Amino acid sequence: MRKYKVNRTATQKVPSQETIEKYKDFSRLSHAYDHYTKRPKKPIYKDKRMFLFILLIALMAYLLSESFADEKEDTGKDSVEESR
Repeated sequence: MRKYKVNRTATQKVPSQETIEKYKDFSRLSHAYDHYTKRPKKPIYKDKRMFLFILLIALMAYLLSESFADEKEDTGKDSVEESR
C-alpha cells in the first residue's frame, strides 16, 4: 500500500479569477459536455449518407453470400461428376 504525505505548509494553488469566471457559465459548459459525450440527435436511418452506407454494406454482404453459395454448389457438382 502506498504512503501519502500531505504537505500542509505549502501555499495552496488557487485558480485565477479569469479561470473561475470561465467555468461559472454553466450553460456553455453543459452544452460543451453534451456536444462531446452524446450521440447526434438525428437517427442513422434518417441520415442520408449513413443510410446509403449501411445499404451498400448490406448489399455487398448479400452478394458475397450468394457468390459463396454458388461456388459451393458448383464444387459439389464437380466432385460428383469426377467420381463417375
